[in-house]
Amino acid sequence: MGKSRSTALLIAYLLSQNPQLNPQSALDLIRQSRDFAEPNSGFMEQLSLYHNMGCPATQEALDNHPLYQRWLYQRTVEASVAAGVAPEVSELRFGDEGNAMPMNLAAEEGPANLKSSGYPSEPTTSYRCRRCRTPLATSVYLVPHNPKRPATSQPCAHLHLTPLSWMRPELEQGKLEGRLECPNQKCGQSVGRYAWQGMKCSCGEWVVPGMTLGRGRIDEVRERPRAGIGGGKI
Repeated sequence: MGKSRSTALLIAYLLSQNPQLNPQSALDLIRQSRDFAEPNSGFMEQLSLYHNMGCPATQEALDNHPLYQRWLYQRTVEASVAAGVAPEVSELRFGDEGNAMPMNLAAEEGPANLKSSGYPSEPTTSYRCRRCRTPLATSVYLVPHNPKRPATSQPCAHLHLTPLSWMRPELEQGKLEGRLECPNQKCGQSVGRYAWQGMKCSCGEWVVPGMTLGRGRIDEVRERPRAGIGGGKI
């Protein structure tokens, strides 16, 4: 009927040809000629992802883009959780491995501009086990979310992270949820929890999947820039 699928393909073409358009403005343009055009919500979500990736022109550029990889990973996790099982070991992805590009880059933020995603391009804070001071994560691997409480309230009780390589021994056990312990074998302190089906943050927001560090179990260490020659950071 030319209402959903063909309209989605036409929107994708328009986006690739005109960087000034976004999925909604392209749809509005099409509706000038075909007013009942209405791609389903899944198509619009994928078109938004395509737009935010900068409309890659080749399959290779698409496959290698971190936002697309994150989207595929989320779908894999969702399919596993829907079946009541944890993701397969071969499907696990860790933000600090491979190309070192955090898998938590937000697909819904600015087009192809990683700095506009709300994630720091460099770590500004490190998080360490409070008992033994073992490094656990940096602010680069935080998964931001939208608190449902007033901004003046207390900070969230947990930090949400993308999966990191020190979590591997626990996540490879194939459980849907469990504890995260300090990777220092002489410590073993419980530092957080995980749940592939997601966790409700203390602020009221649901984060999927849930990989958390408890603020009461860690120390936050702020980066202190030091002035080098010419006043630059070293």
